[in-house]
Amino acid sequence: MKQTALLLALSASLLLGACGGDSSLPVATGKASITAVNAIYGSPALNFLIEERSLAAVPYKGTMPAASYDDLDYAFSFEVLIAGDTEVTRIASQNIDFIAGQHYTLLASGTLAAPTLTLWEIAERTFVDTETVFQARFAHTSDSMGAIDVYFGLDGVAPVLGEQVATLAFGEISAPLDFETDEYAVTITTAGDDTDILYQSSASRILERTDLIIAPFDGDENDTSPIVVRALNTGGGAATFLDPNFPSTIEFLHGSYDLGSSDVYDDEALTSQLLSDHTFRQLTPATDIADGEYEFFYTPSDDTSVVSLQSTFIATNGAHFRIIATGTGGTYSTINMGLNRRSLSTAAKLNFLSTSSNFDFLSLYIVTADGTIENTLPFQAGIVSGQANAPYQMLPGSFDVYLTQFGDTEIIAGPFRIDVALGDVLDMVVYDKLDGDTGFVDIEVLPVPGMAPPL
Repeated sequence: MKQTALLLALSASLLLGACGGDSSLPVATGKASITAVNAIYGSPALNFLIEERSLAAVPYKGTMPAASYDDLDYAFSFEVLIAGDTEVTRIASQNIDFIAGQHYTLLASGTLAAPTLTLWEIAERTFVDTETVFQARFAHTSDSMGAIDVYFGLDGVAPVLGEQVATLAFGEISAPLDFETDEYAVTITTAGDDTDILYQSSASRILERTDLIIAPFDGDENDTSPIVVRALNTGGGAATFLDPNFPSTIEFLHGSYDLGSSDVYDDEALTSQLLSDHTFRQLTPATDIADGEYEFFYTPSDDTSVVSLQSTFIATNGAHFRIIATGTGGTYSTINMGLNRRSLSTAAKLNFLSTSSNFDFLSLYIVTADGTIENTLPFQAGIVSGQANAPYQMLPGSFDVYLTQFGDTEIIAGPFRIDVALGDVLDMVVYDKLDGDTGFVDIEVLPVPGMAPPL
C-alpha cells in the first residue's frame, strides 16, 4: 500500500515537472513585418504565402500591404496557376527567421521556370504625426539594365556624377534616406556615366510619412516606355513616375451602326479636327497624346451644325487608350478604356467587349473546334454590353466562339474560329449588324500591336 502511494506521488511529481518546466517551443518577443515584390516579366499575379496560408496576389511591377507576425521562423512561398492545370505550381520558397522590429521585403525575379528570391531587410519605420518627411530606398529590379546610377531630386534632375543617391547592380537596394514632402523626379543613368541617360521622369508629388521603395522595372505591352519606375509603399500601393519622352497613345473605334460617318474634334468650337469620316467598325491607328483632360466632340461628317456625341477623357502618361462610340436611336455615348495588352507566360488572354445596343447581356461560349454548345456551360455568362471587362484567361488550342443572349441558347453569332497559344492576347469586339438586324451580332478580333494577326 505504501509502495503504491509512493509510485503515484512520483508520477504526479513528474507530470507537474513536465507541465511547469522549460518548453522547447520558441517564444515570441515582438512583431516583424513583410512585403513581397514581383519583378518576373510575363508572370501573372503571384500568390504569396506564409507557411500554407495565402497572404496576397502580387502583380508584376507591384507589391502588397505589409503583413505583421510574431518574431518566429516562417516558410514563405510563391505559387502560380498555369492554364490547363488543376493545381497550382509552387515556383520558389524561402525561410525567414523574423527579428522583432524588422521589416522584410522578398523580391521575386528571373523567370517562372527559374525564379530568384532576394531578401531585403530594414528596421521598421514609425512616423510621428508631426513629421513632414518620407523615407525612400532605391532598388534595381529591371532585368534588362546593367548597373545603374539613380538620381533623385526636386522638379527635374540633371545627372552629375557623384550626386547620385545610389549606384546599384540588379537585386541591390540602397540604405534609407529621408526627404521633405514635395515633387520629385527620378533620373537613371548607366553606372559611372552621367551622360548615358536611361530614364528621366517628370516630377511627382510624394506625401509625407510614407515608406517607399523606388525601383525601375522592364516595361510590358501595357507601357509605352521600355522602363517604368515605380514607388512601392508598405501599404501595398504603387505609383508610377511618368516619363514624358514616352507619352500615352489613343485610338478611336466606331461601334454604333446608326451614328453614321462622323468627324471628331477636341475643342468645343469645332475648329480642331482629329478625325474625318470615322465610320462604323473603323479602328484608327494609335497616336500619341499628352497627359491631361480632353473633350471630344462627334459631328456628322462635313456638318458642324450638330454635335452627335460629346465625351470627356483623361489620359495618363505612359499607357494605351481606346475611345469607343456606342449607342443607337439618337442616344450615344463612349466607352473610354485603358487597353490591357500584357502577355502572360502561363495562359492566353482574351479581352472581350460588346458594343451591342440590341443585346444588353450576352453569354460567351468557347468550345473545342467543330464542337457545339449543346449541354455546355458558357465560358462567361451575363456579359454587360457597353462595359469593359477584366481579361479572361484561356487554354491554348483551336476553338470556336459562339454568342447567345443571356439566359437563352439560341445562337446569335458563331461559330467564329480562334487559334491561340500561350502568351497570345486576343482583342475581341462584338457589334450590332450594320443593317440593324436585331436578331444577330458580329464578332471581330482586332489586331494587337506586336503580335501576329489572329488566324
